[in-house]
Amino acid sequence: MATKVFKTDVQAMDDIKDVIEMADVITNTSLTGELRIMNRRLNSDKEDIVINTIVVSAEQVTEGYFNVNTHVPNLKNQAAANPTATDTTQPNIQRMQEIGSFLMEVIDDYRGFDFILQLDSGGEIVPDGKNWFYGFTVKYTYLRRDKN
Repeated sequence: MATKVFKTDVQAMDDIKDVIEMADVITNTSLTGELRIMNRRLNSDKEDIVINTIVVSAEQVTEGYFNVNTHVPNLKNQAAANPTATDTTQPNIQRMQEIGSFLMEVIDDYRGFDFILQLDSGGEIVPDGKNWFYGFTVKYTYLRRDKN
C-alpha cells in the first residue's frame, strides 16, 4: 500500500505567503507592517497582512480554506454621528480596499508547482475590537501523490 504525500495547514499557509512575497506586495502597496502567519504582532499599529487557516481536508484532492486579513490602522479624529462617542476613529476603508484588491489579484487563480489558489469570497470589512480588518477567503487545492 503506497502512502501519500500530505501538506499540513502550515505548509499551505507558507505557500500562500510565498505567493504574496513573490508579488512583492509590501513594496507594491507601500505596506507599513509585515506579512505573518496565524497572528498579528501584539499591539501592532501598522498595516499588516495575516494568513490563518479555517479548515483543511485530508482527501486525495486536498482542499483547504484560509483567511487573508489586511489590518490597517483606523483614521483618527473623525467626526462621530454620536456626540458622546469616546472612539473618534473610523476604519480606513480606502486603504483596506487598495491592499486587499492587490492581494486578490495576486492570489486568484494562481497555479503553483503543486497547488492552486482561488478566491472563495470577495472580501468584507470586519470589526476587531476597536479596530477593523479587510478579510477574504482563499481556497487551496493540492493533489496528494504517492511517496517515492
